[in-house]
Amino acid sequence: MILKVLKISALSTILGLSLNANDFNLRGEGVDITYNEKEFTIKRMHDEECKTINGADPKNIWSGNYAKEGLPQKCVKSFVTTVGKITPMKINDTIKTIGEIEVIEFIKKAQDKEDMLLIDARLPDWFLQMTIPTAENIPFTYFDKSKYPDDFYDVLEMIGVKEVSAGKYDFTDAKELLLFCNGAWCPQSTFAIENLIKIGYPQEKISWYRGGMYSWKMLNLTTTSE
Repeated sequence: MILKVLKISALSTILGLSLNANDFNLRGEGVDITYNEKEFTIKRMHDEECKTINGADPKNIWSGNYAKEGLPQKCVKSFVTTVGKITPMKINDTIKTIGEIEVIEFIKKAQDKEDMLLIDARLPDWFLQMTIPTAENIPFTYFDKSKYPDDFYDVLEMIGVKEVSAGKYDFTDAKELLLFCNGAWCPQSTFAIENLIKIGYPQEKISWYRGGMYSWKMLNLTTTSE
């Protein structure tokens, strides 16, 4: 057996520590490595021509023709390659990262329970374009009390939290939350979750669907639009 040695030029790896998405910038300089006596930089590749596409428009994300000519339009799929920021697989050791089967199970269970809430953390124009059935749109910006205090208190009411004094919260009736956004390249749901963590929301009541709409659509699961 020939062993191929991969040397990563990062102190944490030399020390035997694991890397996560926050240890380096996959959108920028990436990670320099030596592999089979050759130098590589592992990073996200951006086609210059693709950068001219208005990625802020949800229609440009969920449409497009990258398949061979002549295929029925419903068979043509798009793959997002140049937008957003890569998220880690786990937010922490308490909050669960889940997949499509678990999302479906959550939706099914939530039909008979008012203390479970599926949250689409994207901005309204994305939500209106397409979302997962039963999802409530609570934009990630609303979780930021410092910038959107009025919206923040609306969020607290929706998720079953009461502010008992300045910066102190009662989580007795806190709901079980499942948050998602556009996909593994979308940091909006993690932003919302990080703000929930800041106020002390019970982390065992938070789940995260990392794949988001991208994975949901890739598997051709049911969507709804307004």
